[in-house]
Amino acid sequence: MRVKLMSLFPAIRSRKYLQRIWLSVTLLTVVLLLTAAFSIMYTSERTVLRVQQRANAKALAQIRYNVAQMNEIVADTAQTLYQNNDVKILRYAKTDDDFMYQRIAALDTFVGTSSFLQSIFVYNGNMKRFYIGNGNVRAFKAPYEKKFAALLTDSRRTPKLRLLPIDLNEAGTRLGKVDFFSYILFDPSTKEGLDDALILNVKSTWLFDNLALIAQEDGGRSGQAYLMDGAGVILGADNEREPEVARLAERLGPQAAGEETGGYRVIKTGGRKQFVTYMPAGLQDWTLIYTQPYGEVVGQVQRLRYTTLLLTVLFLVLALCVAVVVSKRLYRPVEQLFRSVVSNTPDAMVREAPTQDEMSFLSGLYGHMADRVKRADSNLTENRWILKRFTLRQLVQESELRSPEQWAKEAKDNGLAVDASGGYAICVARIDDVSSLLKRGPDDLRLYHYAISNIAEEIVSREYAIEVVDLKPDHLVLLVQRGEPGYGRLTALLEEVQRVVGDYYRLTFSVAVGEPVDDCRELSAAYARTLNLSLYKWFYGRGAILTPDMAHQPEGGGGDATIPSDLERKLVEAIRAGHPDAADAALERIFELVAETSYDDCIHALSYLAIVIKRTVSETNANKLKPISHDLYRFHTTVLEQETLEDAKHAFARTLRELCSFRQEARDSDANSFMIETIKEIVRANYKDLNLSLQSVADMLKMSSVYVGRLFKKAEGLSLADYINEVRLEQTMQLLEKGSFTVNEIMEQTGFSNQSHFFRSFKKKFGTTPREYRLKKSLS
Repeated sequence: MRVKLMSLFPAIRSRKYLQRIWLSVTLLTVVLLLTAAFSIMYTSERTVLRVQQRANAKALAQIRYNVAQMNEIVADTAQTLYQNNDVKILRYAKTDDDFMYQRIAALDTFVGTSSFLQSIFVYNGNMKRFYIGNGNVRAFKAPYEKKFAALLTDSRRTPKLRLLPIDLNEAGTRLGKVDFFSYILFDPSTKEGLDDALILNVKSTWLFDNLALIAQEDGGRSGQAYLMDGAGVILGADNEREPEVARLAERLGPQAAGEETGGYRVIKTGGRKQFVTYMPAGLQDWTLIYTQPYGEVVGQVQRLRYTTLLLTVLFLVLALCVAVVVSKRLYRPVEQLFRSVVSNTPDAMVREAPTQDEMSFLSGLYGHMADRVKRADSNLTENRWILKRFTLRQLVQESELRSPEQWAKEAKDNGLAVDASGGYAICVARIDDVSSLLKRGPDDLRLYHYAISNIAEEIVSREYAIEVVDLKPDHLVLLVQRGEPGYGRLTALLEEVQRVVGDYYRLTFSVAVGEPVDDCRELSAAYARTLNLSLYKWFYGRGAILTPDMAHQPEGGGGDATIPSDLERKLVEAIRAGHPDAADAALERIFELVAETSYDDCIHALSYLAIVIKRTVSETNANKLKPISHDLYRFHTTVLEQETLEDAKHAFARTLRELCSFRQEARDSDANSFMIETIKEIVRANYKDLNLSLQSVADMLKMSSVYVGRLFKKAEGLSLADYINEVRLEQTMQLLEKGSFTVNEIMEQTGFSNQSHFFRSFKKKFGTTPREYRLKKSLS
């Protein structure tokens, strides 16, 4: 067995998937074992604590019974003394008589013969004094009388018929130390103080020794019994253990005192864990508490823990060995599969095995082979589709070269939906605004062609056999084998195709439906006619479905291909005059005429119209100072690139409006330029005049000064006053450079009347004063 196990470990190290199996089995075994071990230990500890709590509850029940018996004995003794004649005399006497000392001696004798009484105090309200039964106490009576005087000040607040813990060294009774318990009897009084009272003081050791005795009888364990009042204060704490007991009271708190059934807790005090059992004493608001060292309570559990841990370790070692054997058996089918695959796999692919486990290698190999199969299937499908499209292109474009038998054979070999039996209709579909799609790239156009093809085949094939092929980038050919004469049902299906494509792709296209063909050899000629028919989208707009009867007389009965000479003359005059309304009216009438012609005649007429506009602009520019700047060389091509007659009309109208607007601006600009030049000549001729201003110039021209100022600023970008100032400064600069005039003489010759304005304007323009400017020029 040992040899067999030793031989397994090298096998595990050399097989990564086997390692994963072994680690998984081992990890699962470890988790299960540890979970079971911890569950056993936790359950056993909880069970021991519950058993111990029940045992402690029995001991506390015995203590509670003893306390109740003690309280009953004290109560009976108090009632007996309270009714004793000697005690009554001591309570009610107003003066001491001859037998007073005998009565006190009787109290001493009663205390001496009682095992639980510490002393007896009889309070006489008439004489405001205490009679004490116990000679030792009488010798040190001051603290006693002080304590009881405080208790008996108010009959309504003085506790009655209760054992009160008394600490003579403190002002109150709420601290843990107890010298004795007092049991007070008195009659109700209407006064603030008491008339009389009987106080029996019970030895505290009588109660606490009983608690300790019962606690020590619990199997010889080092347990401690305590008594806690309703405020959470533990009574009878000795000086040595007082800090520890105080922490116990703090941790246990008054909440335990308020519980009716009792319970247990595990509390840490003084660095040690304590198992605490508590129960109501059934007397006043006291609670009985029994504490034990936690280690003693769970000592047997600790031994069980060690035993469980040892067994768990031993079982783990055994489980590891068993896991090796089990893993080897589980791995055997995988190993056989791996060896079989590796033996039939190329060496280049096997080299990757050491970096992977066996299943990852097999999975990767399977994925690689699956990809190759998919790629092969994809290539085969692609090749079949290419051959099918090639066959369709040949059948449509070179149908006259094939007999019906050849047609039928090729249709069968390539899986075409149509056959050679006849009854065909060729449809040409053109996407609207295809130029914008071509700018984005050919991929988008191919995508839309593919979408239209699939949707058309799906919808039309419900009633007709159909094949779709793209012959040129701008259109698709739908080869439909029709089953009924007419176009009604086929056009309805094509309208549905248009609607679906528009909803999904926001795309429109027009369809031309050709004449029916019965012989497959006539498909090429039918395709040529249908292709020509598709051009009539020019008249009917985007998304149109065109039939052969729509190609002959679109919207009318035919017309002349030339433009009437009177319309041509009106259009030319409107362009030259820059009248857009007249040009629009002439253009509207021209398009009404060309819309009634055939497609070829319409294109011819629009080409001629573009030439007329170009010639008119050229003649106008030849006689004008400011020629019309417009690119009319591209205009003719732009017109022919439009897809519909309406688009061409908008292109002509837009160009004519631009030409008329430019012509009007040119005419206004010519008039304005003469005006600006005249104003400049006036300024340059009269700049020496001190009174030269915008108003004087306007008066010379006999025009409004506001109009002259606005016109000059619009043309030159500065006001006329600024221009006058600029001319004067230019003349000043020239005179300064000559050097033969003083500055004041130059001011007079250039029209400046204010010296400060002159200096400020000069420095603003040239950055220096006139004298400094002359000095720099002379030095340079």
